[in-house]
Amino acid sequence: MLALLIRQEVTPPTPTPNSLRTTRLLTNGRVVRVFYPEQDAHPMTRTTAAVHRREIVGLLRANAGPRSLPVVFDDFVETAALTLRNAVDIRGRGEREARYLAIADRYSREELDRFARAIGLTVLAMEAKPSDVLGRLYMELELGNDRLGQVYTPDDVARLMAAMTIGDVVDQVVAHGFAELYEPACGAGGFIVAMTEEMGAHGLDHQTQLHVTAEDLSRKAVHMIYIHLALLGVPAIIRHQDTLTREVFSIWPTPDHLLGGWGPRLQRRSDLNASADTDLTSPTEKEK
Repeated sequence: MLALLIRQEVTPPTPTPNSLRTTRLLTNGRVVRVFYPEQDAHPMTRTTAAVHRREIVGLLRANAGPRSLPVVFDDFVETAALTLRNAVDIRGRGEREARYLAIADRYSREELDRFARAIGLTVLAMEAKPSDVLGRLYMELELGNDRLGQVYTPDDVARLMAAMTIGDVVDQVVAHGFAELYEPACGAGGFIVAMTEEMGAHGLDHQTQLHVTAEDLSRKAVHMIYIHLALLGVPAIIRHQDTLTREVFSIWPTPDHLLGGWGPRLQRRSDLNASADTDLTSPTEKEK
């Protein structure tokens, strides 16, 4: 679990002028720690997720200044997602590095330190209570857009949906050793996070017995769900994609997808499914 790996580093790293940048160098290729901002004298102290979210709200509002808060939030989740992805994914790393630096150049050292602390608090909030932390934070910052359908799905609703779906997940695990879950218009991933909790309640391991394919038209949503699933150790492919036209803008594999050898596993299952369908498919249909 990435969150647990991150927490292995109990002592905060030596303070530097740019905590966020230093964090990325520490995690590059290792995924063993994010950081604890220097203000955390006791990083193992337990605090509720709500307290962590309130502090994140304050940090992001402080970074707004002359900027719009939606822009600050977008930059926060994008830099966090880039940090986590570049730690393990060498493909396209240079392009993502350039994008990270372009965003960082717009902020002062003090403002980047606030982003750094906000990332650490996101980790702690997810540990305190796995949930749609960033989606809820998005609504608490009053950034939702009802007209565009950008609203937070309450945790209770997400848990209900997971409870209604868990039977199919269990059946897939029994039949194939793992379940595949497809989530179009995934948003920040509240349903997927709830499903990981529901799997645990049924004695299943979401890190080895679940693979997620998620899509959303919003880049912000892609970054948010990527952070959630990366911290939870969920193997997943997240596509920035128009679900209706099928146009794909970018693809974000989570660290556990890359490190867990999921490509071959998914291909074997696809081959088995295709073989099982052979007897039910006419020759003409096979050629299509």
